[in-house]
Amino acid sequence: MSPVARKAKRLLYVSGCYALVYVYDYDSGALVGTLAGFNFPQGQCVDARGDVWIANFGERSSGQHSSIVEYSHGGSTPLKTFVTNGSSGGCSVSPNGDLTVSNFDRDFGYETGSIQVWKDASGSPAEYTSTSCRFLYPPAYDAEGNLYVEGLEKLMTPTTSVCELAANGKNLRKVQVSQTITYANGAAWDGKYLVLSGQDYNGYATVLYRTTEGAKGDLTAVGKTILRDSKCESSSAGLYQPFIVGRRNTPENREQGHVLIAGDLACSYRFDFWKYPGGGDPFKELANAPELSYGQSVSIAP
Repeated sequence: MSPVARKAKRLLYVSGCYALVYVYDYDSGALVGTLAGFNFPQGQCVDARGDVWIANFGERSSGQHSSIVEYSHGGSTPLKTFVTNGSSGGCSVSPNGDLTVSNFDRDFGYETGSIQVWKDASGSPAEYTSTSCRFLYPPAYDAEGNLYVEGLEKLMTPTTSVCELAANGKNLRKVQVSQTITYANGAAWDGKYLVLSGQDYNGYATVLYRTTEGAKGDLTAVGKTILRDSKCESSSAGLYQPFIVGRRNTPENREQGHVLIAGDLACSYRFDFWKYPGGGDPFKELANAPELSYGQSVSIAP
């Protein structure tokens, strides 16, 4: 890690598809370091201090445990590592500092995945499952501390359900959404709305729905953002865990972000920046992106 990393106001973290996480100065795009020791790093999240948590998915053939690993802004040594009980694909930090990890499945055997919650990002986790959301994608907290996660009831199906763990709730329950989501991508917080994303929108574009919660906990779409990439095949944009950049670190951001970032899995060596909530084609790309990216975040220095 370059010494300039800690001095950078904003750092971009990008999960490569194999063993490295790449760290860039967000504003200049310069590569300032790499983090090693991962086995298929995936989704990321950031806490109020700017510490970055990286989900280490692991690999079934190796028998390696999956985990979630914490790094300080510009740091090169892990602060904490929690072993998860399944294939950890994403995470989110609540406004009060709780850390949640979504395990796509458990025990490396296509068993029902789980949500694990570490109170104050410490101790032993509580665990939650739902038969409605068995195979889970990266989750997101809203401003009130409600957690939402997209999931599949069956593998190899495009139909996506959404489940909620309410603030201080005891169960992961399915909620109704006014808009059908096809091929889950993960949830996000944009500073104002809880965002749900999916693929295969009118020709494999990625779509993000901004939602509000009703009195019964159901979600209503109040707007959408459609992302394309004309430099990729069929102008598709295949994203995993889109991240919306705010003025403050995600858990405490209360102003809608204006930039969305993600690696475009429809093309190799492509990482894009889209205007949000406008969407359309990217307005910028990362010059020295890794081959594929399954997770990204921006840490803002405290």
